[in-house]
Amino acid sequence: MAYPMSRAVLAARTVPLPTSPVVWSGYAHKTVRACLLVALLWATAVAMLGFFSPLEFRRIFEDVAHFVPALLFVIGLVGALALGHEIGHAFKHVLGYGNLKRASEHHGHTGVPPRGRRLLHASVLVGLLVGSVVAAAIRAASAEWLGFLLLVGIAVVLLLPTLKFTRLALIVWRQAQNEHRQQQDIVAGGERTIATVVAVTNEQFIVENKAMFHVELEYTVGGQPETAQIRFFDYPVWAPAAGNEFDVWFDPERPFVEDFTMIERRYVGQHFVQLAEEPVPGPHFGEADASLLREMESERALSDTELASMARIPQWMADEAHSSGPATPQAARRTRFLICIPPNLIALLSLFGTLLVPVMIEDVPWWTLAALWVYTVLTLINAAMYWQFMVRSRWFIRSGVSFGATEAAVFAGFFAAGFAMITTRSMVLGPLNREVEWTAAHVLTWAAVIGALLVFEWAFTSNSWALKHLNAEFPAPPAAIQEALTGHDPDGIDQLERDYGYRAGVFLCD
Repeated sequence: MAYPMSRAVLAARTVPLPTSPVVWSGYAHKTVRACLLVALLWATAVAMLGFFSPLEFRRIFEDVAHFVPALLFVIGLVGALALGHEIGHAFKHVLGYGNLKRASEHHGHTGVPPRGRRLLHASVLVGLLVGSVVAAAIRAASAEWLGFLLLVGIAVVLLLPTLKFTRLALIVWRQAQNEHRQQQDIVAGGERTIATVVAVTNEQFIVENKAMFHVELEYTVGGQPETAQIRFFDYPVWAPAAGNEFDVWFDPERPFVEDFTMIERRYVGQHFVQLAEEPVPGPHFGEADASLLREMESERALSDTELASMARIPQWMADEAHSSGPATPQAARRTRFLICIPPNLIALLSLFGTLLVPVMIEDVPWWTLAALWVYTVLTLINAAMYWQFMVRSRWFIRSGVSFGATEAAVFAGFFAAGFAMITTRSMVLGPLNREVEWTAAHVLTWAAVIGALLVFEWAFTSNSWALKHLNAEFPAPPAAIQEALTGHDPDGIDQLERDYGYRAGVFLCD
C-alpha cells in the first residue's frame, strides 16, 4: 500500500508501515478478532466473580465448585493481559504507521499511535462491564445480595467510560478505513509519475530490524520538476541506491499537498547496495538457525554477495535462504503433513475421550465434563488451523490467524481440564488406587490432556518449520515477494501465486 509523503518527510515522527491491500485486510480482521477476544476474556474472568470471592481464599481451595471458577478467572485474566498487545500491533498496520521511539542512539522501535490505544481501552472496558453484569446476575440467582449490589455498583461506574471509549474506538476505526480508502482512491484515480533517487544517506539507525535511510527524489508534477527529501525504513538487504525508482501518485486537484501525494518503493528490477558482510539475525533468527547457516557456509562456501544478502532480512526470507533448493511437491506436502500430526492426534483423543466419559465413568460432576468439552473445542480449533496450513489455505495465510494464539488457548484449557480431572476421584485417584476399573475414557482423556504439553512444546518446532515449508516447492524472487506484500496493487499477491505458485499474506509478515 502506498503511503502519504507526509509520513515520510524528514520532520515526521512516524514510521510508515506499507502493506498490500490483501495484507491490510488481514490485519484489519486480526484487529477485530483481537478486540473481541480481549473483551471475551475479560468478561469471562469477571463473570467468575459470581461464583467465588477472591477474598475467601480458604473456601476457594476447599470447594472445587469455587476453585474451578477461580481457575477460569486467572486464565481469563492472564489471557486478556497477554493478548492485549496484539491489538496495537495489528492496528499499527491498519493505520499504516507507528510512532518512532528511540531506545538508544542506533536502535529504536515503533509504538502504537495514541489514537490506536482507544481500541484496547474500549475492549477492556466492554469486557469488564459485561462480566460485571453477568456476575451480578449469578449472585442474584444465588440470593447473595451483598455481592450482587457490589457488582451492580461496579457496572454502573463502568457504564459511562465504556460508552465513551467505545464511541471513540468506533470513530478511530472509521477514520482508519476512510484514510485507507482515500489512499486507494488517489492511487486508482490520481495521476502517476516516476521519482528517481539522486542521493542516499544511511543513518545507521535500526528500527525493528529495518534501517533508516534518507533519500532525495526527483520527479515531475504537472510538467514542473520537483524534489523531495524523505526518510523511510527498509531491510538493509534492500538498501537503496542512486537511480532507484519510486512510484508517486498525486491528486491532480492538490498536486503539492503531501497528505494527497502517495509514494511507494519499487523492488523488482532495482539495484541494491550491500551494507554488511555478515548476516545479522532477525528477532526470530535463533541460534539453531545461525548454526545451520554456518553449516551451509562450510558445505557450499557462500559467496560474500550471498552472505551480504542475508543481512537483516525478513523472517520468511531467512527461512527460505536456508533451503538448498526447491523441494519436490511430494516432500513439501509430506513435511506439512508431519507438522500437523500431533495437534490433530491430540484433538481426536480429546474428542473421543470426552464423548466416552459420561458413558463409561460414573460420578463425573458437570464442571469436569464442561472443562473437558472446553478443552476439546480448543484442541479441535487448533487442529483445524494446522489443517489449513497443511493445505496452504489462502484464507489461513491471509487472515492473520496464527498458531501461537490457538496453541496458547489449548495450554490454558489444559489447566482447567487437568485440575477438574484431578479433583474428580473417579477419573484419577479412583483408577490409580484400583477403586474403579480403567476404561477407554480414562486412557483417552489422560492422553489428550497430557498431550497439551506436547502441543506447547510442538509450538516451538512447528512455528520454525512452518514458514520454511509453506512455499517450499514454489520458490519466487524475494524482490517480487516483498513488492507483492507491500505494494498497492490488490492483485499483486494473486499475481505472485499465478506466476510462481507462491502464496503470501499476513502469515509471512508476522
